[in-house]
Amino acid sequence: MSETAVPTGPSNGMSRREELLAVATKLFAARGYHGTRMDDVADAVGLNKATVYHYYASKSLILYDIYKGAADFTVDALHDDPSASARETIYHFTRRLLVGISSDIERAAVYFQEAPYITEWFTEEQVAYIREKETQVYEHVRDVIDRGIASGEFYECDSHVLALGYIGMTLGSYRWLRPHGRRTAQEIAVEFSTALLRGLIRDEAVRHDSPLGADQADARSGG
Repeated sequence: MSETAVPTGPSNGMSRREELLAVATKLFAARGYHGTRMDDVADAVGLNKATVYHYYASKSLILYDIYKGAADFTVDALHDDPSASARETIYHFTRRLLVGISSDIERAAVYFQEAPYITEWFTEEQVAYIREKETQVYEHVRDVIDRGIASGEFYECDSHVLALGYIGMTLGSYRWLRPHGRRTAQEIAVEFSTALLRGLIRDEAVRHDSPLGADQADARSGG
């Protein structure tokens, strides 16, 4: 194989592009985007830089793929059962978010560490895509809270403030959430959701007995 020939791919089931993205994510999380060179990515994955540039023409494109993957995952986690109550919707979203974050801590770390600088690294169209996804997440959470208020399930509250607080509480968990920590992501989702929902639910019996909804027992057992 010549020095610049493109390999067929790694033997771990990932495509070469996926492997490069995974390696770069770890490096960006540890060293920061600015502190990581394309040479570092090439060295870590065992390729020459010319081959890395075959897959990614610039370092900013790697970062954008990391951002896009994280943003798309978060929006995908929003999907709801139309028949679910507001409290069930919040719990299930929390569970999907925390389980997903715990499975890729480095991606979440890169997303938030580099957030103040993406207008420097990304095109206007790329920034707009990310901002649109972030807005979708905020609006969804706010709308679920408003739905719970309108139905009488929740107490009156400032849904704007609460939605922002919820997003900070869940997405900021990358700083301390560990895949093999003392509590699983599922268990932490139960704790978060129970604490939040017991402050919102109007019905005393529901608030005490089943704040997470119909699948309360499964939630507690990790099912």
